[in-house]
Amino acid sequence: MKVKPFKGFVKSCCLVADNARYPAADLYLTYVNWCINRKVTVYDQFWFLEMLEKQGFTYNARPGKSYFEGITVLPTHRVE
Repeated sequence: MKVKPFKGFVKSCCLVADNARYPAADLYLTYVNWCINRKVTVYDQFWFLEMLEKQGFTYNARPGKSYFEGITVLPTHRVE
């Protein structure tokens, strides 16, 4: 698995903090946008989920919403 681009995404676009939380779909869209802008391979959402969990971020899925704990996107990188 290619972890280097993923770590670059987290380092440049995200804030890692115990009290952070961010919607899973929005986090993935931010990742896709980051990859496209850097002309690197975009991996699917299942790979993305696996990489986040391997880095220790918790995925929570509830009816109608899912999010990751421990990570959020910096305001300058948010995809609106």
